[in-house]
Formats: sequence, C-alpha cells, structure tokens
Amino acid sequence: MVDAQFEAVVAEALAVLPTAHRVVVQLVDVDGLTYAEAAQALGIPRGTVMSRLHRARARIRTRLVATGLVPRRSR
Repeated sequence: MVDAQFEAVVAEALAVLPTAHRVVVQLVDVDGLTYAEAAQALGIPRGTVMSRLHRARARIRTRLVATGLVPRRSR
C-alpha cells in the first residue's frame, strides 16, 4: 500500500506540471497506453511523448527526493 504522504506529494507534483506533461503522464503511467498510442491520441510524435514523459517523471522524482520519500540517486 502506498503511503498517504507519498500520494500527496505525487499529486502535488502532478498538479504543478505543465498541462502537456501532465496529460502524457496520465495517458502512459495511469491509463497504461503505449508511447505510440499516447502519441496518436494527442496527435504528436512518439518522441515528443517520450521526452515529455521523461521530463515529467524527473520533476516528480525531484519532489519526492526533496521530501525524503525516495533516496537520491548516486552517480
């Protein structure tokens, strides 16, 4: 079960994402569409879906790291 604090931070991070990024996260990570299906649904190239999703996930992860809910990645 996901912790309520974790869910709250993710919800807040999603809420502040640009709409284009939030929609891609919804389609791929929540609704389970493939990159190609999301691209077709939005009328954009598959690569654009991939880059928006990458940026959105990075922003969400940054918020989770800042709150201490996930460990910082070592490089």
